[in-house]
Amino acid sequence: MQKADVGQAVPFRVGDRVLSIMLWLAVSAGWLVSTFSVIQEMCMVSACRDTASFTIFGFNMGWFGIAYFSLILIVQWLRKMDSRLDWVFSALLFCGIGAELRLLWIQKYVIGGWCPLCVTICCALLCAALLLLVEKVRGAGATGQGGLQGLIGWLALVVAMSAIGLTVAVTGVKALY
Repeated sequence: MQKADVGQAVPFRVGDRVLSIMLWLAVSAGWLVSTFSVIQEMCMVSACRDTASFTIFGFNMGWFGIAYFSLILIVQWLRKMDSRLDWVFSALLFCGIGAELRLLWIQKYVIGGWCPLCVTICCALLCAALLLLVEKVRGAGATGQGGLQGLIGWLALVVAMSAIGLTVAVTGVKALY
């Protein structure tokens, strides 16, 4: 136990470091698999070739994914320096979750098959989102009532950004053919 300034005992939370590392790994996995998706020979499943025929606002999905995950990694690196960047990180992550809902829908109902690389990217993003949720809930519990109000605001951001990500994907994702 470590001592707080006012003499109260606060638990030393080793799990915070593990949670941070897991969050880094999840986002890095998304970046890595996005990079693999640009190399179309990496996947021999026909759903991968069909998925590659879709763009978002005219940009190749693989290159867009690399740019998206690169931005998330940069913001993730800087988010502990400025609390606003922590909110930006959450917003970017949950916009991606909303967009993934549309991309999975396209794979299921338009393409009729699953691209393993795309599903892996979705899983990496979902893992990162769940780890971020655990981080926020643990942080709110440690700070008491003020933390609960912040958590409610953060959850509102999560819902709004997921809806925005879904809307952007519905309007921006188009097939080339």
